[in-house]
Amino acid sequence: MTSTSRPPGHEPGTPQGISPQGVEARSELARWISGADVFPADRATLLARAEEQGAPDAVLEAVRSLPERTFTTLAEVAQTLGYGKEETGQG
Repeated sequence: MTSTSRPPGHEPGTPQGISPQGVEARSELARWISGADVFPADRATLLARAEEQGAPDAVLEAVRSLPERTFTTLAEVAQTLGYGKEETGQG
């Protein structure tokens, strides 16, 4: 008997609203631009941080593609890049 309460396309261990690819992309982004002293930050600051950390070209390109504005969290950056938005079940 196979019963599941997961929405179609939702993989175990991934937050609701984010694909496994989005989780991987967010994780890679966080590896290079996260930290307690990073946010709030604009695109130039995030790019400088990624470059200082030796981020790979794919991360640098993603950060360069961000609009010029101030971001307050990594989740906001990830959502802007189209990596998905975690659904909390509250609304």
